[in-house]
Parts: sequence; C-alpha cells; structure tokens
Amino acid sequence: MPTTARVVVLEGDFGVCAIQELELPDPRPHQAVLEIYAAGIEHGQIHQIEESQTLPLIPGREGTARVLAVGSEVTRCKVDDVVLITPWGTDASREVELPVVEFDDGTETEVSPAGAWGTNLILDEQFILPIPNLLDKEGAAILGNTALFAFSAVRTAGVGEGDSVAVFGCAGVGLSTIAAAVAAGATTVIAVAREDERLEVARSVGATETLSLSSTAAMERIAELVPLGVDHLFDCVYEFETSSRPGQETVRDAGTAMAVGSPGTEERQEQLDAIVASSGYVLPDPPIAERDIPILLQWL
Repeated sequence: MPTTARVVVLEGDFGVCAIQELELPDPRPHQAVLEIYAAGIEHGQIHQIEESQTLPLIPGREGTARVLAVGSEVTRCKVDDVVLITPWGTDASREVELPVVEFDDGTETEVSPAGAWGTNLILDEQFILPIPNLLDKEGAAILGNTALFAFSAVRTAGVGEGDSVAVFGCAGVGLSTIAAAVAAGATTVIAVAREDERLEVARSVGATETLSLSSTAAMERIAELVPLGVDHLFDCVYEFETSSRPGQETVRDAGTAMAVGSPGTEERQEQLDAIVASSGYVLPDPPIAERDIPILLQWL
C-alpha cells in the first residue's frame, strides 16, 4: 500500500523550495519505507540547495527514522526498528534500488540517498543501519554523515592517546571532528573559527584552546602551544579559496594535514580536490558505515 509523504522539494535554482505531498510506492525487494524522526541540516546540503542541481530534488542525507514496511529480501532491519539514515552505502556487490517518485509537475525522478527532509522516505536498505531505541533520536540524526565523516577523518589520520590536534572551522563537521579527536585520546585540541559563539561550542565538546581565525596571532599562538607543530591538522573551513587555507606550517614533520568536508555538489568537490592537489593536504578515507557507526555509538 503506497505511503503519503510530505517532503521538502528543491524546485529551482537559488534555493527555491516547496512542500509537496508525494505518494511513495510499496517497497521493492531491498527497500524499506521509513517514518522520519529527525533529519540533519549540514553545510554540504546548503551548497546543494544554493547551487545548480538536477531538479527536482529532495534534500537530506542523514537522519533517524522508524521502519514502517520492508521489501521481501530486506535483512538489515525489520518493521518498528529505529534506524539511522546514511548516504554511505554498505554493499558494493549489489546495485542500489533507487525508488521512483512523481512530483507535482508530473516529473518522475529516482530519489538518490537519502532524501530525509520529509515525513516519510523510501530507501534501499544499504543506506539504513539499526540503532538502539533509547538513543536520542534528534541528536543521533547527524551521525549518518556529519559525525561519520568527521570520525573517518580522525581514524584515517590515526589520532591517538596524547596527540595534539588543530581543527580549523567549527561548523558541524569541525565540531564533530573535535569530539572525535577527544574520544580518540587527543589531549591538546585547538579549535580555530571566526565566530565566538562557535568557539564556545567547540570548548563545550572538548577543545582545550580556542582561537579566532580572523586574528593574525592564531598561528603564533599555535606555535607557542605546540612548538614542534601539531600532530594532526583538520581543515574544515568551507571556503575554497586556496589563499584562505591555514597551510602546513602548523604541523610537525611527518604529521597529518587533512581537508575534511562533504561538499554536496560536484563543482564543490572539484574545488576541494584542487586544494588538495595544490596544498599537500590529504583527504580522509570514505566512511564505512557498518564498521564506523558502532564505534561512534560506543563513544556517545
């Protein structure tokens, strides 16, 4: 039986959105129909809304939900399970079953993972992971991409006990990177951002030092705190001008300088790749949701 969903639909360029009522089809063999509890709003999604995309589009790459119905071959979850929605598929051996929905203008479109900005969603089980029912469903909504991507960066860099870390940019990914670094054992965690409010939040999630990105003294202060350079630098700033990057002068010899972010559009990804090629930064390994999410849950 089809499910009626009210969803946010990106209908035009420059962020033109509307609420539409759609009929979600019955799940195919590897699909599940979900009732959304909460969805994350991440910086990459803002880029996706503001910049040209294939339209119409349902935004939302992460969230939490309850399972309403499952296809005949679904093994990952069952009806009434609480699940995490993630854009990071977990079964490369099988082609993803993308659902097709019809929008108000008659356009039929495959809904790419995950499309969580709505009341309901139909999704291939590759992008669903069961989580404990007692977990805060609103707080857990960012675990599927924002926190998962930050965790993958910290894991790729090899942050460990007693390490020193500098995180530039304290939006969602930056704050998640700080929290992940602290959980991994870092003892010196320097947060650098433009807004005082974000620096306050950074301290609340574990930063031991907060510095203003707009101050020319920020680099000098990092050198005072860690004279030989930090073990790991995570650049989570979402501006793509090469001149604005903090560079590797704050990193010790054989340390890690990593650009962390989920740009949201192909154009932004190309810009990020260009920065990596010109700066000596590295990118984190892609997250593996089945492996990484259980560790994230242990850290909560």
